[in-house]
Amino acid sequence: MNAKHTTLISIGLFVLLWGSAAIFTKWGLQHSDIIPFLFFRFLIATALILAFCMWKKLPFLPQNTSWKYVALSGLFLISGYTLFYYLSLKLGIAPGLLATILALQPIITFFVTEKTYSPLKLTGLVLSFAGIILLVYHNIFVNQLSLWATFASLFCLFCITTGAMLQRKIAEKPWQILPLQYVLSLIIFLFIIPFQPFHFEMNIGFWIPTLYQGIVISVVAQLIFYRLLQSGNLVNTTSLFYLVPLVTLILDFLVFRTELSPLDYAGIMAILSGVYLVYRKPATAF
Repeated sequence: MNAKHTTLISIGLFVLLWGSAAIFTKWGLQHSDIIPFLFFRFLIATALILAFCMWKKLPFLPQNTSWKYVALSGLFLISGYTLFYYLSLKLGIAPGLLATILALQPIITFFVTEKTYSPLKLTGLVLSFAGIILLVYHNIFVNQLSLWATFASLFCLFCITTGAMLQRKIAEKPWQILPLQYVLSLIIFLFIIPFQPFHFEMNIGFWIPTLYQGIVISVVAQLIFYRLLQSGNLVNTTSLFYLVPLVTLILDFLVFRTELSPLDYAGIMAILSGVYLVYRKPATAF
């Protein structure tokens, strides 16, 4: 199998796994408060990644990058992103809507990192922005979505965008980064425990989503994401996130029977069309 096929398989697997994350999170949060779900998720993930490093006799700390920089990257990309992700779902946002909002990440990343814009890309940005307005307007004023859920989802978008840009500059192997970032996340959530509810149900409705998040998302999907960040262009890699809503929306409908209004569909199509225009190769740039 050549490198191109390996990359395509990695991309497909990442989109499928990342798209399923919101579904398992929503399921788990029906049986748990946010903090125990996060704590056990990162406890499982930390134990697994450390066990892997010890088994393979691999270094599990950064060798050529400041641990402070790695920790800062993890603070946004792991701790902040995950906390606001869970909070958004707990406050009532639908998984498909959250995934669609996060699909704005590649557009934001492009306009932050690129120095020249084509008219086509500017049109795509405006179209995608109009799409997110349609989604947010309908869910706040028609479905009465909590304003706090909206803020949480936007903070989630900010954290993963900032974290991805910081992470892109780290050349370490993923297993030299994740242990420190996960331990930091555990410490943060341990600090939060005394100030937040810590109730969870001892049933499969809690443990299956927790194990799935701890093993499949925090280890498998995160390792794939870090490898893709290191091997390709930042904008091209983060553009994968615009495919995630399609997976999440399908699973959201199949599992939770979440219905979307015509305005929601219009917003989603506007966002996806806008992203397509952003990444379509222009004839000229200015």
